[in-house]
Amino acid sequence: MRDNIKYQFFKKLKNKYRLVILNDGTFEERITVKITPLLILSIATLISFLLIIFTFLLFSFTPLKEYVPGKTTTQTKKELILVSTKVDSLVILLKGRDVYVNNLKTVLNGGIPVNEVINNSEENKNDNTDLSVSKQDSVFRLMVERKNNGDYISMNSNGGIYFYSPLKGSFTEKYDRNKNHFGVDIICNEGELIQSVSDGVVVLSNWTKETGYVIAVQHSEGFLSLYKHNSKLLKEVNDLVKIGESIAVIGNSGELSTGPHLHFELWKNGTSVNPENYISF
Repeated sequence: MRDNIKYQFFKKLKNKYRLVILNDGTFEERITVKITPLLILSIATLISFLLIIFTFLLFSFTPLKEYVPGKTTTQTKKELILVSTKVDSLVILLKGRDVYVNNLKTVLNGGIPVNEVINNSEENKNDNTDLSVSKQDSVFRLMVERKNNGDYISMNSNGGIYFYSPLKGSFTEKYDRNKNHFGVDIICNEGELIQSVSDGVVVLSNWTKETGYVIAVQHSEGFLSLYKHNSKLLKEVNDLVKIGESIAVIGNSGELSTGPHLHFELWKNGTSVNPENYISF
C-alpha cells in the first residue's frame, strides 16, 4: 500500500505540463515551456541553496558581521569602549558648562550662585608647600607689576592677561565669600569714570532692580568682570573694549546700594575670585 502511494507520488512529479503564453488579441502562441513538478522543485531547491550560501558569505566576509550577536571583533569592542569613555567625558563637560551658565545668569541678575564649580586640584594642594618669600618671587613681582601714572597694572600667574584698576578710591567692604559678598566695594567722587580692567567684549549692559545699572565684560582665559550700581552705562552689548577704557559712571542705583560706590566682581570659569589677588587697587 505504502509502496503504491510512493509510486503514485513520484509519478506525479514526473508528469509533463506545458506552460503556454498566448496573445490576448489573436490567441497566437508566443511562449511555450514544457515543465514538470520535479523540475520546479529542483529549481526552487537550487535557488534556496544559493540564497543561503550568499547570505552566509555576506555576513561572514563583510562589515555586516558586526551586527551578528557574538561576532563583534576585538577592534570594534575597543572602539566602543573608547566612544563610551568620550561620551562620559562630554557629559561631565556639559554638566560643568551648565553650572557655569547658571552661575553666570544668576550673577548677571544680581543673585547669589548656589552651585559653584570647585577645582578639586586646589583643594588637594600640599599643605607643606614653602610659602616664604624668595628672591625669585620678589623679582617676579617686580616684573608683573609696574607703576603707570599712579596706578598699577597686574598680571595673573600664567602671564597671559593684564588687569587694570577699575577705579581710584577707597574700600568700604572687601571680598568675603562667607558673607556672600563676591566682590569689593569702592567709593569715589560722584561722576568718576569706571574703566575696564582688561581687554574684552561687553556681554551685559542693562538695569536690574537690586543692582541698578550693571555692565559685564568677558575677558580671555575665562575671566569675567562685573561693575554694579552705576549711574550711567557707556557701552552696549557686543562692544569691544580696551584695558583702561571708560565703560560706566559711578553711581548709587539699585535697591542694594546705600551710597555712590562701585561694586566690582571678578569671576574665572564660573567661580568668583578675590579681585585683590589679581589687581593692585
